[in-house]
Amino acid sequence: MKGIRYIRGLTSLLLVAVLAGCGSGSSSAAGLTSVTINMGYVPDIQFAPFYVAVEKGYYRQAGLDVHFDYTIEPNALKLLAQGKDQFVDSGGDEVLVAGAQGLPVRYVMTQYSRFPTAIFWLKSSGINGPQDLRGKTIGLPGLYGASYVGLLAYLHSVGIPQSAVQLRSIGFNQVPAVANHKVDAAVGYAINEPIELKAQGYKVGEIDVYHRVNIAGAGIATSVAEMKRHPATVRAFVRATIHGMRDTIANPAQAFNLSAKQIKGLSAQRKAQLPVLKRAVTYMRAESGHPLGWVDPRVWSTTERALLRYGQIKHAVNPNSYFTNQFVSH
Repeated sequence: MKGIRYIRGLTSLLLVAVLAGCGSGSSSAAGLTSVTINMGYVPDIQFAPFYVAVEKGYYRQAGLDVHFDYTIEPNALKLLAQGKDQFVDSGGDEVLVAGAQGLPVRYVMTQYSRFPTAIFWLKSSGINGPQDLRGKTIGLPGLYGASYVGLLAYLHSVGIPQSAVQLRSIGFNQVPAVANHKVDAAVGYAINEPIELKAQGYKVGEIDVYHRVNIAGAGIATSVAEMKRHPATVRAFVRATIHGMRDTIANPAQAFNLSAKQIKGLSAQRKAQLPVLKRAVTYMRAESGHPLGWVDPRVWSTTERALLRYGQIKHAVNPNSYFTNQFVSH
């Protein structure tokens, strides 16, 4: 599943950089357990909780020497199952699809408790609400993945059949496509494209998909083998990351400054990238009555039904088989 994974961080293309002092494959510090997480993208401010955990020493305090692998690898979950990395930062929908295909991988922590996908448009387009999408052209990266499933599930939830809109594959060009009226609306990563349009001076209308359909967003996945052989390591990594996420939510400006120590050139992008982080933390917040990082079974049931309805998985599966809260719960 690619949708959200490759939408994330488009505005950070200016930030393609070498992570200072934390490359994958570095030798582990004495007395620490070396682990690698595949981030699936370039260094990005939306990974701030991980950078905060590094800079504040939470991983080291947990006995871990953490390395980030920024390879954009479509088979990251397959490689995870084979033991190449210990963790992958992955969309929950991707993990469920991989699990349905027989890969022994599990989702062990939620980063985004709210599905960070949005339908957005220029206010000058005359769209004022969901029913105004009827008859309109909606651009997507492609007719696949979480963005596609999220859009169709949202339209279904408000009573709009797919036949009532025109879907157009536009690649990752949502911002210019909307700005130049190539499409009436587009689907993208709520943390990026709508903010980028606003930064360019456009008045933007937006619908957050999660208000109607909350699909499992990005979080941490590991292999069944890692869970069985090294549960203490999985727990330590999850808890330290949650600590970093908690600090990021509490103080985004501080988290930005700490991330700037990890991402070369980030400070120069503060005006554009700090609003991205502030928007991101609104999707990270804990569900009421549950700890930060908790995986919501209801969200995974919704995700499984949507994936099945729109052909992303071939048969019904038990979504509870592909995640666990054992490393999050106190």
